[in-house]
Amino acid sequence: MVARTMIIAFLVLLTYLSVTNASNITTDEASLLAFKAHITSDPNEMLSKNWTKGTHICNWIGISCSKKHQRVTSLVLKSFGFRGSIATDIGNLSFLNFLDIGNNSFHGQIPDEIWHLRRLKYLYLQMNNLTGQIPQSLGFLTRLQVLHLSENRLFGNVPLSIFSVSSLKDIDLSQNYELTGSLNKCTKLEVLSLSYNKFTGNLPRDMWNMSKVQELFIGWNNFTGDTPTEMNLPSIRKLSLQRNELVGTLPPSLGNLSTLVMIDIGENKIHGNIPPQLGHLSSLEGLYLGSNALSGEVPVRIFNISSLKVIALAANTLSGKLPSNLGYSLPSSISNATNLKFLDLGRNMFSGTN
Repeated sequence: MVARTMIIAFLVLLTYLSVTNASNITTDEASLLAFKAHITSDPNEMLSKNWTKGTHICNWIGISCSKKHQRVTSLVLKSFGFRGSIATDIGNLSFLNFLDIGNNSFHGQIPDEIWHLRRLKYLYLQMNNLTGQIPQSLGFLTRLQVLHLSENRLFGNVPLSIFSVSSLKDIDLSQNYELTGSLNKCTKLEVLSLSYNKFTGNLPRDMWNMSKVQELFIGWNNFTGDTPTEMNLPSIRKLSLQRNELVGTLPPSLGNLSTLVMIDIGENKIHGNIPPQLGHLSSLEGLYLGSNALSGEVPVRIFNISSLKVIALAANTLSGKLPSNLGYSLPSSISNATNLKFLDLGRNMFSGTN
């Protein structure tokens, strides 16, 4: 009797799991079909010929499913030329961890319902025509690692909650042009790109102690305040602060950032001398310090960096003598810069014969 009861219970459980799984698959299918319905232009007929009820959704183009639950875990439809809006039903894909619909022509707002995707790790919406504000609720995506919203038409204050997501490693909000706000703590980031927007305020002190950051692009904004006296960015490769309202001097600690391949602090209000310690950056390829108020002589050590391809120091008040053969060939002091392709020292106060 007991054995029979257990068998019946087991069969009931199997039936329940089967119905539940079918219901979940139905939910995913309905969400994807709603997503498809909001696309008004599919120039290559990628979805109209493939996303049909006659085939299992896990075989649809751009879809990946989990083996165990057969639930949609990945939606990748990048660069298909789609036009339309993003259906709110996308928030029902509860197993989704990877969403990439970048480089299309999606318009309208980012659905607030995306915050329901609690498993989401990668969100790529860049290079579309999305408008409106970035939803505050994106800060609830506690597993999010990558957030790319660049090259859209988003505007308004960026929610500080985004910078507080501890799992985030890569944030790109660049080239929206109308995003505003200030920066919060972001010490765990590896990539931060905010260029070509309207961010304001002082840069937070902890920004200069980001132990994991490799690329920091915050140029073409309205940031103000002094440059830091110390920079502790041991992994930094590219540092771009150009076209802001930064004041102060260049910290000698820049010369300790041995992984740097590019420095761009041009078009600010930086004064003082160029630290000779910059000559220690043996991997440096681009040095952009033009349109500031730098003075004094250019350290000879900089011209001995063999990897340098660009030196842009124009429009400062740099002084000192330039070699007489500068107009005809590379002077002997920069003969070690064998990869140099661009040298701009114009609009300074150099002296010497021509």
